[in-house]
Amino acid sequence: MSAEIRRIIAWQPVLTDHQAFTYQELSRQSGLPVQVQVARLEDETRRAQGWTDTRVTGVERQLIPARGFLRHGMRLLLENRDQVHVFGSAFENPRMMLLLWAATRLRLECYIISEPYSPVSFGYFGDRLAWRERLKTWLRPRLYRGYMLALRGGLKGIFTISRLAAQQYAAAGMPADRLFPFGYFVPAEPVEQPQAAVSVASGQRLHLVFVGSLIARKGLSTLIGAVRRAIASGADLQLDVYGPGDPAGFDFDGERVRYAGRIPFGGTQQRLPGHDLLVLPSHYDGWGVVVNEALCAGVPVLCSDQVGARVLVETFGAGQVFARGDEQALADLLVTLANRPERLQAMKSACAAAAEAIQPARAAAYMLEVLSAEPAARAAIPSPWYRTA
Repeated sequence: MSAEIRRIIAWQPVLTDHQAFTYQELSRQSGLPVQVQVARLEDETRRAQGWTDTRVTGVERQLIPARGFLRHGMRLLLENRDQVHVFGSAFENPRMMLLLWAATRLRLECYIISEPYSPVSFGYFGDRLAWRERLKTWLRPRLYRGYMLALRGGLKGIFTISRLAAQQYAAAGMPADRLFPFGYFVPAEPVEQPQAAVSVASGQRLHLVFVGSLIARKGLSTLIGAVRRAIASGADLQLDVYGPGDPAGFDFDGERVRYAGRIPFGGTQQRLPGHDLLVLPSHYDGWGVVVNEALCAGVPVLCSDQVGARVLVETFGAGQVFARGDEQALADLLVTLANRPERLQAMKSACAAAAEAIQPARAAAYMLEVLSAEPAARAAIPSPWYRTA
């Protein structure tokens, strides 16, 4: 970043803790204010799932007025031509997309933070009309090629949330040396009332936990089926399920497979200790912050290969990845871990290094290093969370 940079301006449809803690650390480490322009203060769909407003107070958040949105946004771009602009999730909001396009036409120092688009025909937050979701699945790669055709000449780079995002943007035409592997990051939180640690020993019951919405995309039926297969094969397991939605659509028995209700927003790390494994069997998750939360709580993770945060599991060895929808493969893995406690202990031991590496301070340090480097040197900066091939 040049000496003339006085602030970093982030543009978000809505600000959540996924990004806010990193922005706060970015401000602290750079010594520059981070000003976040948002299209709305809260997301109604996420609020219905139990989310609340961001807990971060260290960044300035400004609501772009709905009336005169584009005029107001253009004025801010023109008044801050010499500043750094970071657009998060810009393709969710058509007006934010127009401002992003305008920023690239003005040749501003402009970056994107982006998840991958969903490659599967499941509704993102719920279960919707199948034909509409299939149409969206067909359209997305074509739309993104169009986005990159319009934007790539003016974009300085994209912080890609998962390997899949990097692959998709490369396929859409973004040069590889402007793709910077990234993620979502939330801080580790002290456990206020530590629960008794679960001992790892052969013959003891394995306690599993699922945290997520009770929707088809999350793959809960695959997990329940795998647990029942593993129990039938002699594994001693118990699954606790937390999340918003209707439990009536799932095969809970109240004993070995239990629905335990919702976890209050921000309370996941408090609830996870006392479990041996978090299992996230999603058919698709752009990232999956619950993986971060589990690792910060010292709980290893089994997740499908369609979870963006699988990279954390693979890089640090704090769990294992299985094929999406493969009930038998997951059941076999559960049986193995139930019978080989040394493997589970190795996963648990790896959580500490993973938790240290996924703090927002590390994310901000990497982002700041990329933003401060000469363009030709940015691609060589190693991401702390991704192994190179």
